[in-house]
Amino acid sequence: MSVRSLQVLVVGAGALGNEVVKALGLLGVGAITIVDPDFVEPSNLTRSIFLRHAAPGAGKAVSLAASAAALFPDTRFNALAAEIADVGFGFVSEAHLLFGCVDSDLARLELAYVSTRLDRPVCDAGLGTPNYSHGRVSFFPGRAAACYGCTLSRRKRAELLTFWDATVRPCAAPPGVAPNPSTPTMAALIGALQADTGLRLFLEHASAASALELTLAPVPRLQSFRLPLSPACPFHAPAASPLLSAGDRRRSVRQFLLDSGVPPGSSLVLDWPVCVDARCRACLHRWAPFLRSAKFRRHALCPSCASRDILELAVVRAISPTSPWCDLTLADLGVPEHHLVTVRGLEP
Repeated sequence: MSVRSLQVLVVGAGALGNEVVKALGLLGVGAITIVDPDFVEPSNLTRSIFLRHAAPGAGKAVSLAASAAALFPDTRFNALAAEIADVGFGFVSEAHLLFGCVDSDLARLELAYVSTRLDRPVCDAGLGTPNYSHGRVSFFPGRAAACYGCTLSRRKRAELLTFWDATVRPCAAPPGVAPNPSTPTMAALIGALQADTGLRLFLEHASAASALELTLAPVPRLQSFRLPLSPACPFHAPAASPLLSAGDRRRSVRQFLLDSGVPPGSSLVLDWPVCVDARCRACLHRWAPFLRSAKFRRHALCPSCASRDILELAVVRAISPTSPWCDLTLADLGVPEHHLVTVRGLEP
C-alpha cells in the first residue's frame, strides 16, 4: 500500500495533532479525518501551527482541517467535532491507521477499545507533565498485540473499565499562566516521531507493540522498548462476538434484534455504558439522561438547578428482549451513526 492511498484518523487537534497532521500532509497521505470535540482557546494559538490564526471559540477539528487543506490540497480532509467514543465504528473502520493525540487516560483507553475491536493499528503519543521536557510514542499493531490498556496497572485499568472516567490532563493552560516555552518544541519533535513511527511500522506490517521515549532535560536521551500484551487486559478476548451494522437507528432495540435474525434471547451490548436514571443531590430532581456514562460524569448538569452534584441511579451496559429499555430506539441510547454493534449470544 502506498502512502498516497492511505486513509488515517487523527484523534485530537491540539499541539500534537497539529504536528502529526503537518507531517502526514507533507508526506502526501491520501485522506485525513480529524476527531476532536473541543473549541479553540487562546492557549492553542501559541502551540498549534494550524490554529495560529483560528478564532477563539471555533471548533478545533474544523479549524485544523480547513487550515491544513489550504496547505495540502492533494490530501482529502474531513473533521468530526466529537469524542472518539461518539464516532461510529463503521466510520472508523474505513481508516487504515489511527493516530492518538489525546490528553487523557480515558480517551486513550477508549481509543484502545475501538482499535482492538476493529483490529486497527494505532500510534499513540503524549507529552510529559509538568514541564513537557519529555514525550512518548507508542505503536499498537492491533488486537493480536498489546494495546494501551495492557500498559496500565491492574488497578488503573480496573478503575477506568469500571467507570470509563479519568482525570483529564488538559492541553490548555490555566488563565494567566504563560505558555511553557518547551511545548511547541516537544510537540514538533514528538509529532514528527509519531507520524514517522506510525507510517513506517504500519507499512512494514509490524506485529509487535513498541514505544519510543524522548527526553530533553536534564539529559537528552532516546529510548526504545517493546510493550508486552497483558493477559489480564479484556480487550484481547479471543472469542469476541462479530460486529453487525446498526443500520437505521430509528429502530427499537427489539426490532433491531428481530431484523438481525440473531438467536432468541440475544442482547445488544452497548460499547459505552449509558446512564438512564439520575438524581440531583442538591434539588432532588430526577430524570433519564440517556447519555454515555463517561460523558455524563464529566459534563452533566442538573436540568432543574444546574448543579453538578448528581447521583447516577442506573447505568445500562446490555439490553435483552426482557429489558425495560428494549423498546427504546438505537438513537435514544446514543448509538452513533454508522456504528457497528455487538450482539451477545451470536457465535463468532
